[in-house]
Amino acid sequence: MRLPFPVFVLGIAGLIPFMTLGGWIFLAGLFTPLPHLKIILLSYGACILSFLGAVHWGLAMERPDIITVGGTSQRDRQRLILGVCPALWAWLALCVGVLGHVRAGFGLEIIGFVGTFLVEREAWRKGALPPGYLPLRAGLTAVVVLSLFLAALAPSGT
Repeated sequence: MRLPFPVFVLGIAGLIPFMTLGGWIFLAGLFTPLPHLKIILLSYGACILSFLGAVHWGLAMERPDIITVGGTSQRDRQRLILGVCPALWAWLALCVGVLGHVRAGFGLEIIGFVGTFLVEREAWRKGALPPGYLPLRAGLTAVVVLSLFLAALAPSGT
């Protein structure tokens, strides 16, 4: 089973800020620091990481029987946790990046994207995600992590 074409196109479109900003921050940052662009990319990364959690929250909540007399199933509990944890991690990464050091924020976001992917891979292996989902997410995650890594390597100017 393949994912619908719009899902693929929108997934790729979501990479545009990562591909443009990550590389630009690194290359141009070799000549002049770009702290505002770093914060913009850090913020976008936090939004996207939160969105990944929202996808799983939506999968859990689409079922009308999520809260039953007998309780929720193990799979639905995992979906609810996976729905909230990326958003909280993204918030932490953004706070650390803005209030502390932006490189630490990028590092936390990288951990968040890789961690979310690893948890999704386990869910995919157990049949909790559509068959075409993981290959797309693997490619998207690789580009996002590379972009965040390049931005973190760029000179900070401080």
